[in-house]
Amino acid sequence: MRYPYKDILGVPSVPRLLVAAIVGRMPVGMGALALFLLVRGSGGSYAIAGLAVSAATLGTSFGSPVLGRLIDRQGQTRVLFLSMLVQVVSLLALAVLTPAGGFLLFGLCVVYGFANPPLAASMRAGWSTLFTDRSQLTQAFALDSTAQEVIWILGPLLSASIAASIDPRATLVAMAAFSAIGVTWFATSQQSRTWRSAHVGERHLLGPLTAGPVRRVLAAILGLAFAWGALELAIAAYADATDHSAGPLLAVWAVGSVIGGLLFALRRWSQPPQRMLGILLILNFVGFVVLLLAQTPWQLAVLLAVTGVVNAPVIATLYVLIESLAPRGTVTEAFTWVSTTFTVGIGVGAASAGIVSDAIEPRAAFWLAVIGGGVAVLTVVVHHHGRHKGDNERGDEPGREHRAEGTARRPNSAGLR
Repeated sequence: MRYPYKDILGVPSVPRLLVAAIVGRMPVGMGALALFLLVRGSGGSYAIAGLAVSAATLGTSFGSPVLGRLIDRQGQTRVLFLSMLVQVVSLLALAVLTPAGGFLLFGLCVVYGFANPPLAASMRAGWSTLFTDRSQLTQAFALDSTAQEVIWILGPLLSASIAASIDPRATLVAMAAFSAIGVTWFATSQQSRTWRSAHVGERHLLGPLTAGPVRRVLAAILGLAFAWGALELAIAAYADATDHSAGPLLAVWAVGSVIGGLLFALRRWSQPPQRMLGILLILNFVGFVVLLLAQTPWQLAVLLAVTGVVNAPVIATLYVLIESLAPRGTVTEAFTWVSTTFTVGIGVGAASAGIVSDAIEPRAAFWLAVIGGGVAVLTVVVHHHGRHKGDNERGDEPGREHRAEGTARRPNSAGLR
């Protein structure tokens, strides 16, 4: 049997970019649990821990589009290096000062999140220049989404094990080291140093948000992100309340996503990405409902592994859509808006789950995931219904070419208009 990723991994720069991005983004997988354990270890409540996670993710939501736009204008290397340095300093400050609450805690969390280097967006922007065939590009996004799940498998485990064996502060030091090593490795690669966005004239203030279809895809992401953020903190609170470690529970959720991503990439799907997105969001919603049946941490672990199967496929499908819908010269910023939408939803979801866990109980916070998943499904259904009722508007000229000059233009992706 032919290895399905041979054409992707055979490109010389791809393995380095993938591994470097995983290392550099390890703080993303470690961050939520690391901040949760830091605050709890300093005597803070579930609500303060949730707000700390929310502050970091909201910081990322504001910082990502800014850094993405700078990369589209100036290239990747300089922006990645400067943002990494700021993030490392903020993480070390959190480790040394260990604030349990107040302005210092939330301020440092915002800075840490704002300066998060947009490695994922930079790598995905590079895929558009490395792969000119649409099927290969889709496969690259699927491989990328699956490989990134390593972050969500190892990240929580590293946070939990380092905090338990050494100290919660040591987890933040490790995050700073991962960021420094990974970003340096990625940004010094030839692909990163030579990448430039497609040249355009005067850029609109809103960048890719001028495209109506892009805005509508982001609206669908928001509900899903809220559900994932609420579920992540609900799992951590539930594990803490039952004297179990949250790391393994979050890790098995990511393992399910890896399995799903590998299976998803084994074949070429005939459905257009907009229809596939609807199917995957429905499956995600069903998974959130099923999680309510768990009565023990072991049962929850099994159900998380099963429901996580759709996570990587839905992320890959979302990036395929955004890559084809974003206006010319805004591809990196468009990808960061996906991250921003995710982080806004995740941040609000995490904060809401922390409040609900304190006010009622951790298990009640699982209902927030059901609500968020339901909103995501309804958003897709409403747009799909509107399209079939005769909405033939072309939006704001989406689907423009992002690749090097001379490559063929792909058809517009008309989903969720």
